[in-house]
Amino acid sequence: MVKQILRGAVPLLTITVLFSQSDPVAATGQYSKVYKGKEAAFEKAVAGHVKKWHGPDQWPTFASVVVNGPRMGQYFMGSTGHYWKDYAERESSKAHNVEWRNIVHKYVEEQSGMMMFEKKLDASYNDRSTPMWEGTIYYTKPGKRGKMLEIMREGAKANRRLRHKGSTGVYNVISGGEQDGMLVVINRMESMADLAPQTPSIRDRWVKVYGEEVFEQAVKDWYDSYTKSESEILRLLPEMTTPSNN
Repeated sequence: MVKQILRGAVPLLTITVLFSQSDPVAATGQYSKVYKGKEAAFEKAVAGHVKKWHGPDQWPTFASVVVNGPRMGQYFMGSTGHYWKDYAERESSKAHNVEWRNIVHKYVEEQSGMMMFEKKLDASYNDRSTPMWEGTIYYTKPGKRGKMLEIMREGAKANRRLRHKGSTGVYNVISGGEQDGMLVVINRMESMADLAPQTPSIRDRWVKVYGEEVFEQAVKDWYDSYTKSESEILRLLPEMTTPSNN
């Protein structure tokens, strides 16, 4: 039986009431640990499911695999680019639901609870689809997530002024996960080579735009705002992802 390893999801209908929005910033995702030796069969089954039920004009989904860290080999799948109301208004057929439950029952050993995310557009910078990304979860101290977002917003402003080449998405965790106040920062990557230090560095960009004193205070505030962080690299699985309709 599939075990739920993350708890506390807020009902989707409640989420739609809490958040009114003019931009599609809502997203969901969850981890799936597949039985050892069944990865290829799982990927084939999900690819067929996506082709049948999640085409460009249907409910979009994405799939990725974790390539390092404690969850290495697990799959992270979900959907992005929604309004909150989309989840309340989504109509899913019985045939779709039965097929998906059968896939999960046959191949999945453990599955996390569904996590819901709100993309912070003003803190993100040049965010785009890439074959890989590094995701970092910050477990923020009470009342400190706002300070971290403030710093990310200033960083995004500096990047825009300097026309930086990087690509970053910033998300609040709305429900799911281990605790309230989680912040997720996604650094997009074309390949593993993008793990090399960026040029110019974050420090150089901040100092050029704001000065060294402001940068040093931002560093102090950043490290004072969270208790721990977890990072992992994920690789997109195109065959298990809704194709672009562009």
